[in-house]
Amino acid sequence: MKGIMLRVAGLTIVLGALSVAPASASGHVSISVGIGVPVAPVVVAPPVAPVVVAPVRVGPPVVVAPAPYGYVAPVPYPGYVWRAPYYVGYRYVPGAWVRRPYVAPHYHYHPRYR
Repeated sequence: MKGIMLRVAGLTIVLGALSVAPASASGHVSISVGIGVPVAPVVVAPPVAPVVVAPVRVGPPVVVAPAPYGYVAPVPYPGYVWRAPYYVGYRYVPGAWVRRPYVAPHYHYHPRYR
């Protein structure tokens, strides 16, 4: 019995030794020689001369009208609104004057039943 236990223990030690990854030793040596950061030169500006301000003359106001964005025809009938142009997929739908949509009146009537 003692011999079988020694064989099992020896086999366990051999298999354990084989399953361990081999250790690798690597040496790394580096030598670096560099030049330091250059120092920025110091620039001295000449003295600033005093500024002479000329008198300001104010003229009549000038009215400038804004440039037209695009031509839009006048409203053909009262109650019409402009529908802007838009795209449906790759199809272009031009803008047009259309009738104002009908909006039903909304009354806030809450009857109370007693």
